[in-house]
Amino acid sequence: MASRAALAIAVLLLLAAGIGVWFIGLGGREFFEKALFGEEAIRVELSFTYEPVASSPLTDVKVHISVEARRMRVGPDVEFKKPVVKEGLEDKIRSKAPGANVTFVKTILIYDEEGNLLFNRTMTFEKGTDKTIIIYISGGEVKGDKLLVIIDIYIRVELPTPRGVPTPRVIEKVIHREIETNIVEE
Repeated sequence: MASRAALAIAVLLLLAAGIGVWFIGLGGREFFEKALFGEEAIRVELSFTYEPVASSPLTDVKVHISVEARRMRVGPDVEFKKPVVKEGLEDKIRSKAPGANVTFVKTILIYDEEGNLLFNRTMTFEKGTDKTIIIYISGGEVKGDKLLVIIDIYIRVELPTPRGVPTPRVIEKVIHREIETNIVEE
């Protein structure tokens, strides 16, 4: 009886080992690594700061852009290539020109070191608040240690007009920036 129990245990252990090897061979190892340690991703953070140039009431808008890229591990709740937008509290444009209609159209392209397109999105905003846009890109898609971020911004500010003025005063500005950044290890 004891030898049958030992034989049954040995067969079960061999079966478990076989299933384990088969599971690992089919990609189970990557599944467990992602579940335990997270998936490798590149976090690209774009910060836009607006500086209205005020003189009766607004003549121009300056835009300061900063880009940072980090290689990190992220959990399963992160959606790749879906931008997360964080806005500042103050609408700087409307504070300088109350009643203005503001439109910001941003096109963001991100390429890796080999020239592969990783991200392409156009976004429209109706507020002149400072913004931070965070984009997660799967680490397996990125080749090399540098990213090229191309940003095109179209700004249209329609200022309120006093009564009797036939056409509204409009400020239009187009900004094109190409920023190369290194991917920092976290």
